[in-house]
Amino acid sequence: MESLVSFITYPVTSGILLLIFFSSIVYQVFSERINVSTLLAIISISVYYIGHFFNGGFTFMSLALLFFGVILLTLEFFVIGLILGAIGLAMIIFSMIMVTTDPTVYGIVLLIVLVITVIEVGVFIKMKKKRVPLWKRLILTDATDTESGYTSFDDRGYLVGEVGVTVTPLRPSGTVLIDDKRIDAVADGTFINANVDVKVVYVEGTRIVVRPVN
Repeated sequence: MESLVSFITYPVTSGILLLIFFSSIVYQVFSERINVSTLLAIISISVYYIGHFFNGGFTFMSLALLFFGVILLTLEFFVIGLILGAIGLAMIIFSMIMVTTDPTVYGIVLLIVLVITVIEVGVFIKMKKKRVPLWKRLILTDATDTESGYTSFDDRGYLVGEVGVTVTPLRPSGTVLIDDKRIDAVADGTFINANVDVKVVYVEGTRIVVRPVN
């Protein structure tokens, strides 16, 4: 048992486990559906924490950081913005360091792993950004051609007062459906989720501003 724990907590082995974890997360983010990478991420991070737990590096603070970090990352999927996700990820990273018996050494190992992960993210974005689910959360990628039902107007003042429904989330820009026509619109002061009834409050040139219908 001690030899197994020593092997798991060896800096190189721990680094490989962390690399598998982050690489699996990256691959999952850039995938259309849940796949085996999620299982690899769970297994690798579990082995990492269990090994360091039996090595005597586990503390209440490291457990608390991991617990609340995971909660914040989970909330990121339901709350608009990236702040909660960034805070949650930072808490998990600190937890990964604090769970060890030598934070300095494992901090360096984790830094190397994160650099490799950032490079992976850059490569994936360059190769697949038009097909990335997460990327679609951040930018508007809906087609704006006539085949997709999109219509452009030179004078859209007549749309003021019209009621429609959001096709995509407005963060703050997105697509709304008004009279069976897909139109680019901007949320008035707050983000709006998809499938929400909205009303056009004013038009500035080609900029159409909407707000939820009370």
